[in-house]
Amino acid sequence: MEKINYSCPCGGTLKWKKERIIEDEIDCGVLDIEYCEKCGEVYLPDKSLEIVENKLKENNLWGMQRKEIKFWKSGNAVVIRIPSEMSKDLQKVKMGHLYKEGKRKLAIEF
Repeated sequence: MEKINYSCPCGGTLKWKKERIIEDEIDCGVLDIEYCEKCGEVYLPDKSLEIVENKLKENNLWGMQRKEIKFWKSGNAVVIRIPSEMSKDLQKVKMGHLYKEGKRKLAIEF
């Protein structure tokens, strides 16, 4: 892989190194990356990005599109229906956590 030196948009210098990449809780292995010494931003070159994409595709995490959901009130709670293709991993889960990420975003962990 040709390693061309670029500068970071922050004005810092990009350096090459190998680092373990974990994306969406999937271990993608130790890959070549560029990182900025000034701001710490990490950039993946094309070959490393291709490896990450393939790992995410293998785990059905690549290309997941937004799905429309509906909310309705039931007593003092709000009910949400999750589309079946997104809920496959939830079928055996008994408990999880819901928290806000900003003003208009909710996250679910299980």
